[in-house]
Amino acid sequence: MNFEEFENLARLYVVGALEDGEEEAFQEARQEFGERAEQLVAEFRQLNSVFALSLRPHPPHPDTKRKLLRAIRETMQGARKSNGASNGNSDGGRDHPHGSGEMAL
Repeated sequence: MNFEEFENLARLYVVGALEDGEEEAFQEARQEFGERAEQLVAEFRQLNSVFALSLRPHPPHPDTKRKLLRAIRETMQGARKSNGASNGNSDGGRDHPHGSGEMAL
């Protein structure tokens, strides 16, 4: 691998986007290129951090909260049914020591 190829893989490496085969080849080239490679990786890591910190938060789509809460509610209802069935209760777990059938968080 030449240094230009290493440089391209280093960009992917700092964002965690290398695949398994690429990771092995990258690490071998990193050792081969030594200090020059380490300086490049350090530079790319710094640039990646600066870029990440420069991003403005983007509000989620209005449906996202609704979908998330529905998924949580469905998961909790399924857990209650499982609890009631697995411990022999037909009340859906309402005899749980936390009272009123609510799951403790």
